[in-house]
Amino acid sequence: MNPPPPSLLGLGTMTLMIGITFAMQSTAIFVNSRIVKEYRGVGTECLATLALSLGYFLLVWHPRFGYPIGITSNIAIYTGNMLMYIAVCQFTERPLHRWAIYGVIPLGYLGLALTLFMQIPIMTITDLVNIPLSMASAIVLLRSNNSAFRVGTYLTATPLILYALVSLSRTVITLISPREVAPGNSLTNSLSILVIYVLSYGWTAGFILMISQRLQSDLNDLAMNDMLTHVRNRRAMHSLLEYELRRAERRIKDFSIILLDLDHFKHVNDTYGHDTGDEALRWIASSLQTAARIEDTVSRWGGEEFLILLPATPLDEAVRVAERMRAQIESMEFTYKDVTLNLTFSAGVSCSKDYPSVDDLCRVADQALYVAKRTRNRVVSQEQIKSMA
Repeated sequence: MNPPPPSLLGLGTMTLMIGITFAMQSTAIFVNSRIVKEYRGVGTECLATLALSLGYFLLVWHPRFGYPIGITSNIAIYTGNMLMYIAVCQFTERPLHRWAIYGVIPLGYLGLALTLFMQIPIMTITDLVNIPLSMASAIVLLRSNNSAFRVGTYLTATPLILYALVSLSRTVITLISPREVAPGNSLTNSLSILVIYVLSYGWTAGFILMISQRLQSDLNDLAMNDMLTHVRNRRAMHSLLEYELRRAERRIKDFSIILLDLDHFKHVNDTYGHDTGDEALRWIASSLQTAARIEDTVSRWGGEEFLILLPATPLDEAVRVAERMRAQIESMEFTYKDVTLNLTFSAGVSCSKDYPSVDDLCRVADQALYVAKRTRNRVVSQEQIKSMA
């Protein structure tokens, strides 16, 4: 009797390769988890790839040691897919689906356990339970509305969808021709391993890209936003002012700024402590953003000073906006723990029409603010400074 022809692709070699690949991917994700410890889900994804690596390493020994190794390897692979779903939910800060936690996941383990007592192909059960888990992971990624790592979510979700389709195809082939997916060398098994080998690179690269994009976004936030109040910082606002000046030079509408300073803020810190003072600054920043127009930008200029950019706004309108903000803040109460305060601010307003540089614009606004601070809780414009000269 002639020996069977060799398989087009060596199944054992390819299975070993995919096990090594998952081990390498786990190492890469582990390194990322050490860099960004505060990101939930990265450590879980590392465990997921380790479980997948273990599963495929064990699968290599299935022909030699038989059924016990086969079911152990499939449980490891299924555990890896389950952990991947949890990692995706954690990283995107989306809740776990109840139908997955209380339905699919326990039923999957139950199905794998039943193969110990019933003549059910192990890979058929594994394929069936991997389909909803992979699709659930992809859906969570596609529904996450975080623009910071949107490209990474698509790059991760696409291979997971294809992985679910591969599992579905294997299930259909099992019903048509069970010998094609039975343990051993076959074209279907080899092609399945090859596709999973390629797809694993895709979803791991996508997950690492999500980490990288989120980290880049966070670094940009740190560079552009004030850490305490979460509004724009002085550096970011200075860039915005330069941009508005360039627009003004091209004969686009002039803009105005409001430079304001909280009244008696040193008294707040000295009397109630810096924790209360910090909370007051957060409250003021939030209140200013609420009171500002949609097109306006609030920034913390330094200490208890805030600068508000009003694009395409003449001086008289900017004064009205500042006065409205002043009255609104004055009418509100700041409450923190057992402290209740009425906070007010003084403000100076200037317009780019008469001051074609950022330094001059801010200098005049600061002069107007200095005048306003004489009586406090007042808005003073650059025109009033001229009339006093």
